[in-house]
Amino acid sequence: MKRYIVLLTALVISHFAMAQDFKPMEHNGLLYQELVFCNDVKGKIPLVIYLHGRHASGNDNQKQLSQAGVQEIDKYLRQNAIPAYFLVPQCPEDYEWDGRNGNSGYTDKVVDLITFYLKTKDIDMNRIYICGASMGACGTWKILKDNPKLFAAALIASGQAQHEKPSDYTDTPLYVTVGSEERSYNALKWLTTEIRKAGGNVKFDVLFGQKHRNACDNAFSTKRIKWLFSQVRD
Repeated sequence: MKRYIVLLTALVISHFAMAQDFKPMEHNGLLYQELVFCNDVKGKIPLVIYLHGRHASGNDNQKQLSQAGVQEIDKYLRQNAIPAYFLVPQCPEDYEWDGRNGNSGYTDKVVDLITFYLKTKDIDMNRIYICGASMGACGTWKILKDNPKLFAAALIASGQAQHEKPSDYTDTPLYVTVGSEERSYNALKWLTTEIRKAGGNVKFDVLFGQKHRNACDNAFSTKRIKWLFSQVRD
């Protein structure tokens, strides 16, 4: 029990320290957290966007930092000393990123935020990355469809595209994951296969035995994040 308490305390302290490096921001009504790794770096800086899942929605501009994907990307950037602007927007509870289930979409605000950074920061246009899990994965699919030439790569965990048309996703290298016990398994298996047939660059991993929550958390492995940052748009 004592060892468990020590480990739990260490995790809490680690998460608190990470959160302290993020800065709460707002742009045109979109709440987001910004983490900047570019002090004393000369030249253009990569831009990374992460879209959270449904349970992190709200207006506190904090819950989205608890996502495993955010923590793993943050850790990877630190450990590998990769300069970047890392943005984690928060979707309001009354919305969904891609506008399904009768809700209005919120991806336009995310694209507007990206455009703002491209105009005001020294961003490397060949190294813009987007990631998403669950509802955030659905939003990522929509942003990729609407902006096919923008991103160097995308890491997408456990979320379907609406009105799938495989040819919409051949311009961006993709790494897609899903748990074998998820409802979206068959749809994502079909979509990734068809994207590949259409000439797209797509990797597809099945996390065997995993349901939705675990599959979302475990998608952001070091191997997959390393692949993401190794991609550079020509």
